Amino acid sequence: MGTELTFCRMPLDRASTLRKNQQWLDEKLNANDSRFYFYWRGKYLYLDEKIFVFNREGSIDKLLNVLNTSEFNKIITENALTFLGTDNNVAIFVCDLSLMHDVDLKKWLEKLDLINMKFIDFRNSLSLLNQQQGAILSYAKALIHWQRSANFCGSCGGKTKAMDGGHRMVCTNDSCQKEHFPRTDPVVIMLVEYQPKSGPAVCLLAEHHRIPDKVFSTLAGFVDPGESLQEAVIREVYEEAGVDVASVSFIDSQPWPFPNSLMIGFFAQAQGMDLCLEEEELRSASWFTAQQLLDFNEWGDEGDAPKLPRKESISRLLIDLWCEKQLSVTADVIGK
Repeated sequence: MGTELTFCRMPLDRASTLRKNQQWLDEKLNANDSRFYFYWRGKYLYLDEKIFVFNREGSIDKLLNVLNTSEFNKIITENALTFLGTDNNVAIFVCDLSLMHDVDLKKWLEKLDLINMKFIDFRNSLSLLNQQQGAILSYAKALIHWQRSANFCGSCGGKTKAMDGGHRMVCTNDSCQKEHFPRTDPVVIMLVEYQPKSGPAVCLLAEHHRIPDKVFSTLAGFVDPGESLQEAVIREVYEEAGVDVASVSFIDSQPWPFPNSLMIGFFAQAQGMDLCLEEEELRSASWFTAQQLLDFNEWGDEGDAPKLPRKESISRLLIDLWCEKQLSVTADVIGK
């Protein structure tokens, strides 16, 4: 697949070897050309609806004459920094301000004295980002979430400290010193299809309790320990919908920073259409033809009409690919 999914196509060199060198990291932290994003509780800093990137040269946003550089240096020094990688040897960092109280954050923004500078929720700002920016910021968000969850050692409960630019947490308890590394949770997500003996193929979409009413999405679930991806697809489809799956084919994958998953997409061939729903997971589920899905509204549209998942999700990619395939087949049949 050509990976055009949101959060894919990371442009940075992660510099996994160099980030272990503290001297090199310190030099990059103080370099004039190093770039810094600013994060606060799930939001990033924007200026005039554009993601804000600071460097001490002022070359990124050409604002050196109005930026309070000393104020930025102070905030960078006093808050947690995570090294993200390099872009043509220029170091990229994210500064996590999440420990700042709302009032203190507001005062800091007022000191900067820049109109239209504000923090915007990452999920709600995706339309303001290009493909590469989305990949970088999702990476940063996932790392910060993991760091927050690893502030204390899972083995002894001791305090941990960040190493390798925030990519490793080490227990400070001398009798433990356990190392902790970022975790990614694998999730299978699958479009289940069925081909009746006559008539068009249909796919299974469901209303999940965790998303708004009238949004129909694909099935999904976490991979269990000791389970292959294909086995997880078969199990999840049966557990959630009572449908037996005959075959599974991989389509694409997508990092998903809400909070730290890897979505692994499949098409799954159902052996029948009878449904037995797991009501704790699903409000409803139905089989739809590609033609029916063309009449669905978009996520966020008003009204009671059925809606498709968000365009940035792999669930939407699976649905769109399936519809494209089915409508192409229909067109070929009509053409003959």
